[in-house]
Amino acid sequence: MLSRLMGLGILLALASPARAAVLRVNAEPPLSTERLGDALRSYVDGVEVRLAPRGPATGSTAEAPLAPGEIGINLLASPGAGREAELQMIDGEETILARLPGALRPEDLYRAAALKVEALMQRRAPTGSNVRPAVSLNEPLASPPPSTDRDRLCLEAGLALMLPSQGLAREGLRLGTGVKLRRRWRVGLAGYIEPPQSTNSQGIKVSAWEFPLSINIGFAWHQGRWQGWLDALAHAAVRRVSAEAPGTSSGSDTALSPRAGGALGFDLALGARLLLDARVSLLAALADTRYRINGQVVWPAARTLLLFELGLAYGVP
Repeated sequence: MLSRLMGLGILLALASPARAAVLRVNAEPPLSTERLGDALRSYVDGVEVRLAPRGPATGSTAEAPLAPGEIGINLLASPGAGREAELQMIDGEETILARLPGALRPEDLYRAAALKVEALMQRRAPTGSNVRPAVSLNEPLASPPPSTDRDRLCLEAGLALMLPSQGLAREGLRLGTGVKLRRRWRVGLAGYIEPPQSTNSQGIKVSAWEFPLSINIGFAWHQGRWQGWLDALAHAAVRRVSAEAPGTSSGSDTALSPRAGGALGFDLALGARLLLDARVSLLAALADTRYRINGQVVWPAARTLLLFELGLAYGVP
């Protein structure tokens, strides 16, 4: 009885379409091997994904023969903007080629490559001992799922350190959201939650509270596993200052402090949709927001503001 069951299992294994035990993944720069691997883990079931080893000196992918049971997946960068990218699937003696539209956004390109590998795996037949030539698949590629507003949305949270040219340094929590436009542009909106501050100026006790809002328009000057951004910023900070002095009635004032400037930002992919975000901003004050009591300046106006931010972003890779 046991021998019959073993024989039946062998027949079923030989009759069913074979699936690879291991996918060895490589992407040609500037494409990301890590992001291609993440996409394959998400869309191809029943396989193990391994990233191709890289050389210790140059960081380039080290060429090594495929181990038994491995299938090589190579994604080659398009030679120019808007041209097709090439997907290679190497299984033993067989090489399968597929073309991917070069006009896709990076996240859609990795998704399309993973879906194509999934389709090829489903109809893959066991390789024999005979040498087979390369096969080019010219049938139309199934379009990836259409992008939605949710696919372009990014949520951000992090810490901010603000160093004004005059006055006290401030720390705060940054909460924001952004939308990616086309392939290299983004628009973001953020708010900063800061604790109140207090100081003593020539016997006058001064306390201040500020709530900045910012809007930015950014351009990606580098894309890949890490991204580089140049942003144009506009800040509008609502500030309330209160002062108390012996023999003088207390006073308070609420003012709007507009600022404008630029930022240099960097994003590092930690996962399929999780990024480590860091940026440095330099802002110039567009209006004087000094606060006076009886003609005496008790809260100075900062002409410039240096802003350091570090946080996490979830959404668009």
